[in-house]
Amino acid sequence: MAKKPLFTQYTSRSGEKLYKPSIEYVMALSHDGMGFCLACTESAENVEPDTRKGTCPSCGAQKVYGAEELALMGLTF
Repeated sequence: MAKKPLFTQYTSRSGEKLYKPSIEYVMALSHDGMGFCLACTESAENVEPDTRKGTCPSCGAQKVYGAEELALMGLTF
């Protein structure tokens, strides 16, 4: 059986190409207190569960969301 990818690309309402993580990846991030950058797919450390639009330490975009917030917003697959 094929392994499920960690993230997939989608187009936001504004037409921007972003990424959303799998629910399994979000659960793993949640256990480690991490967030996910929708712009570059990098994980960010020490992110509060309800973080929205945090600054990504890797790409600088304000697209870091806490793991639980991603799940609540439906930004998983």
